[in-house]
Amino acid sequence: MYFDDVELFNPEFFISNLDNMYAHRDRTDKTRREKLTDHINLTYKYFEFICSEKDLDNVFNNLQKDILEDRCEDVICLWKEMLANTIYMHDIGKINPAFQYANMLNKLYKDNSAGEKNHSLLGSYIYVSYFNGRINKIKKRYDRYYLKYFMYLNSYIISRHHGFLGSIEGYGEKLKNFSENYKKETYYPDLNMDVLGERVIYKSFCNSQEYIKDCFLANSKLDFTLYIYSKLLFSILTAADYYATSQFMNGEKVDDMGIMDDELKKRFSRDVEDYDILKSIRSYEKNPVIDGKYSNINQLRSKITLESEKSYLKNRNKNIYYLEAPTGAGKTITSINLVRHMLNSNEKINKLFYVFPFNTLVEQTESAFIKIFKNDSKIRESISVINSITPIKTVDKDYEVESDLDSGRKTDYEKSLLNRIFINYPFVITTHVNLFNSLFGTSRKEVFPLINLCNSIIILDEIQSYKNEIWKEIINFLDSYSELLNIKVIIMSATLPRLNKLVEGNSNDFIYLIEDRNKYFKNPYFKSRVKFEMLDLGDEEEQFEKLSRDIQAESRDNGKILIEFIFKKRADRFFDYMNKNFENKYGHEIKIMTADDNKIDRGKIVKMARDKEKKIILIATQIVEAGIDIDMDLGYKNISILDAEEQFMGRVNRSCLKKGRVKFFKIDDCRVIYKGDVRREKELTLIQSEIQKLLGEKDFEKYYEKVIEKIKLKKQESNDHGYEAFTKKLDSMNFKAVQDYMKLIDEDQNKYTVFISREIKLGNNDVIYGDDIWKEYKDVLMDKSMGYAEKKVKLSKITPNLGYFIYKVKEIPTEYSDMLGDIYYISDGEKYIRDGRFNQEIFIGEAPDEANLFM
Repeated sequence: MYFDDVELFNPEFFISNLDNMYAHRDRTDKTRREKLTDHINLTYKYFEFICSEKDLDNVFNNLQKDILEDRCEDVICLWKEMLANTIYMHDIGKINPAFQYANMLNKLYKDNSAGEKNHSLLGSYIYVSYFNGRINKIKKRYDRYYLKYFMYLNSYIISRHHGFLGSIEGYGEKLKNFSENYKKETYYPDLNMDVLGERVIYKSFCNSQEYIKDCFLANSKLDFTLYIYSKLLFSILTAADYYATSQFMNGEKVDDMGIMDDELKKRFSRDVEDYDILKSIRSYEKNPVIDGKYSNINQLRSKITLESEKSYLKNRNKNIYYLEAPTGAGKTITSINLVRHMLNSNEKINKLFYVFPFNTLVEQTESAFIKIFKNDSKIRESISVINSITPIKTVDKDYEVESDLDSGRKTDYEKSLLNRIFINYPFVITTHVNLFNSLFGTSRKEVFPLINLCNSIIILDEIQSYKNEIWKEIINFLDSYSELLNIKVIIMSATLPRLNKLVEGNSNDFIYLIEDRNKYFKNPYFKSRVKFEMLDLGDEEEQFEKLSRDIQAESRDNGKILIEFIFKKRADRFFDYMNKNFENKYGHEIKIMTADDNKIDRGKIVKMARDKEKKIILIATQIVEAGIDIDMDLGYKNISILDAEEQFMGRVNRSCLKKGRVKFFKIDDCRVIYKGDVRREKELTLIQSEIQKLLGEKDFEKYYEKVIEKIKLKKQESNDHGYEAFTKKLDSMNFKAVQDYMKLIDEDQNKYTVFISREIKLGNNDVIYGDDIWKEYKDVLMDKSMGYAEKKVKLSKITPNLGYFIYKVKEIPTEYSDMLGDIYYISDGEKYIRDGRFNQEIFIGEAPDEANLFM
C-alpha cells in the first residue's frame, strides 16, 4: 500500500496526560466518552480502509508524479509522511484544556474562559510546528520552500475539517496571530514540543506562497493539480473522521463503500450482452451493410454502437471520450456497451456514474437500466438514483438489502444515511448539480462523494446545456480530474461542442469515438427524419391568431401536434386562446405542460401523447425538449438556441415512420432566459439563414466553431469571467471563489417556495391530500425524539409527495396557514387552481392581459 512505510506522529512523545484526554462525548449518555488516542487511531484505520477499498494507490502515484516531478527521494518520503499525518493529526488540537473542560466535561481541567476552546486551529499549529523542524533538515532551499507550501496547505485543511474550505490567502495571518497570543505554559501545559514564533510562521508562509507562483509558471497545470489534491485530501480526511465518529456515536461500523467487485462486473457484462438490443447489434455485426444502403434506422444505430466499441478498444488507455451521435441514435445503449468494455479492460474501475442535466433524463435512464437488468435483482439493487426527489435507499438492519418499510423489518437508518451521504453505491444515476458539488463544493457534505469518483466511469449527457461561460474551465478541470483520479469520462450529445479546443496545452488525449460524424448525421434516416421551415407570424397583435390558423390547417393530417414557447406565461395565454378560439374539427384534445404541472399530471399527458389512438395538441415550455419520451407528428417552436431546436426536433417523428416537420417562429426573444450564453446572440440563431443551413445539414461542428470563437473572444474581453481571472482564484487556492465561479445554476433570489394544499388524483385513481402530506412532513421535522439519521431518511420518503404541492412564486404570499423553514403552507390551495393546474396569476392577483406578460 502507498502509505505502508510512512512515519506517523507519536503523540505520546510530545503530549503529557494523553490517556486522560477525550475526543467525543455521547450525546445521550454524558458519562460515555471516547479517548482521543482511540479516535485518532480509528480515523487512521478508516483512512487505510478507504485507500484499500477504493484502491487509491494509482491516484496517489498520479498526484506524486505531477507534484513531485524531479524531486529527490527524501522530499518524496516527507511529502507522503505529511499527507498521511494530515489524517492522523487532524484532531490533535483536542488536547486543548479549554476544549477538554467545556466540551468533554473533563474534570481534570479547570475552566479557562480566556483560552481558545476551538481545537482545529491548535491542531494546525501543532502540525506546522512539528513539520517545520522536519522540513528544515532537507538540504535544498527550494525543496524546503516547496514542502512548506504543502505543510501550510495540509494544515489549512486540518483547520477547516469541521467546516468548509474558504481561501488559504488569510491563513498565514491566522497562524501568526495564534502564535502571537499563544502562551504554552498558561493554556497548553501538556504540550511538550518546541513551537514556532509568529515571525517564523509569517515569513515561512509568505516564502512558500511566493515560491509556488514560480512553480505555476513552469507547469501550467500545477494549479489544477494542487486544487484537486486539496479537495481529495479534504474529502478523505472528513470521510475518515465522519466514519470514525459515527462508529463511536452510533456503533455503525462502515465496511462497505458500494464497490463494484469482480462478480458484479461479470454480471453487468453478461446482462448487457444478453439484452435483446445488443443481441440484434451482434447479429448485424455478422452481416453488416457494406454499400451504405441501409434499409432501416436500427442498422445505423447498430453501426454507431460497433464503431464506438472499436474506437474505445483501440484507445482504452485514454481518459476522455466523445460520443457524438444524432438525436435518436441510441446513445444510452451505446454508452452502456462502452461501460461494459471499460469495466472489463481496467481492473481499477469500481464505480459508474450517469450524469444528466434534468431529472426527466435521470428517470428515463433508470427505466432503461431496469429493462436491461430486469432478470438480475443483484444489479438492480446496486443501482441508485441520487437527486432531490428520490428517497434514500434504505438498508435492512439484519439482511443489508433494500428494505420494504411495510414488511416489519427494522431499517438501519444510520447505514442508509451514510450510504447516501457518501454515494456508497456501485451504479449511480444523478444530476450534474450533484457532480459539480463533489468537484467544486467547499463543505464536507458536498465533498464527501469525491473519494468515490476516484477510479470510476462518468457518463456526461448533454454537456452543451452547461453554462458556456465556463466551458473552458469545465473541460480543463475534467481533463485534470480524469487524469489524476483515473476517471473514464464519456461526453455524449447530438450537438457536441469541440471542447478540447479550449484545453490549455495538449488536447490530443480526447478521443472521438465516431471518426466521421457525417456518415451518420448526413444519412437521410437522421438528416431528413424531420424537415423544418420558418413561419412568419407578423405583428404582435395577430401572432396568436396566425399561429392558431396554421395549426388549424395542419390538424387534419397530423394527429399529434406540439407547440413550444420560451415563457410559461406565453404558453398559458396561448392555451387559453386555443380553448376559446380554436375550431377543433378533428377531435384533438388541447393540453398544456409547464413547470407548474406536477409529475402526476405530466405523466398523464405523456401517456396520452404516446397513445396511438389519441389526437392531441400539446402546448408546452422547454420542459419537453429533453427526457420526455414522446413521438409527435408536427412541431411548432419559438426560436431559441440551436441546441434547443435540435432537441425539440428530436420529439418529432422519432419512429421514422412518417415525414416529420417542425415550424420555427419568433414571438419572444430568448436572450431574456439564456443570460450569458453566447448562443443566444442573433448571429448564432435561426434568424440567420446561415444558421438555418447548418441545422438543415446537421453541421453542428461548424456551428460550434463559431460558438467556441465567440466564447474565446468573450473571455478575452471579460474582467470577472476571463480565464486569467479564474486562474488567479485557482492559484491562490481560493476554494469559495472557485465554487462560486463554477456554479452551474445561478440562484434566483426573487423566488419563494409555497405549498399549495389540495387533492390530487393519482394515475391509479387514488387520491393524495395536501393537508395529510404537510402534517406528515411537519410531524417528522418537529419530532425531537427521532434520531438524525432516521429523520433524514423519513423526510426523503416524504419529499417526492411534497413535490406535488410545491411551487416557486415571485412574491411572498400575503396570507398563509403555516411556515416551515422557507416553505409557506397555503391550506386552501384549491382557489389557486384553474382547469386542474396551479395558476400563478390568480395567486399573485395579476390581471390576465398581454401587457403583463413579462412582469
